[in-house]
Amino acid sequence: MSHSLRIKNAKKVFDDYVVFNNVNYTFESGKMYALVGPSGGGKTTLLNSIGRLNDLSAGTITLDDKNINTINILNYYREIIGYLFQNYALVDEDNVMQNLNIVKKYKSSQLREHLGKFDLADSYLKRKIYTLSGGEAQRVALTRLSLQDPLIVLADEPTGALDNLNRKLVLDSLRQMANDGKIVIIATHDDIVKDYVDEQVNILDFK
Repeated sequence: MSHSLRIKNAKKVFDDYVVFNNVNYTFESGKMYALVGPSGGGKTTLLNSIGRLNDLSAGTITLDDKNINTINILNYYREIIGYLFQNYALVDEDNVMQNLNIVKKYKSSQLREHLGKFDLADSYLKRKIYTLSGGEAQRVALTRLSLQDPLIVLADEPTGALDNLNRKLVLDSLRQMANDGKIVIIATHDDIVKDYVDEQVNILDFK
């Protein structure tokens, strides 16, 4: 089943500063998109508007013609929206298992299966997050995203702190998620990411 996320006449203003204006764009399942533009240009703000972390000043965002603000917020975060951040959004003092089970409790077999997708052994389950390298931490974040299995993946500079090997793993993993029918939207400055996606959306087109 295909899905579409439509942004119509969207505007965001902070005090007197217009972050973006008259955004009209449709994101479709099965594709990867890159939000591009300068730092402070509004990429993350638009991403967070889709994620319902902030409200638009005007306009609407609909998923399959249903306004996202009418969807139960808990269901929205559990089933529809998944995030991947540059800083991983993991709890440093907790171990990997605790971080993977933070929203929902999974069976050990499920945890092992999804860890294996990202070349992480079972032994990682008891490792504290602060003992992991940046690449390992991002793989744990990818594991959590894989377990959640959301419809829309929002990635904010997910390759910003990674080496080439781990960048490739992240991009290939996001590509697989798109191939599985998800809508994948990445805010990025990374030229390699820009070349990898299906479509680029320049935030400067909406000023």
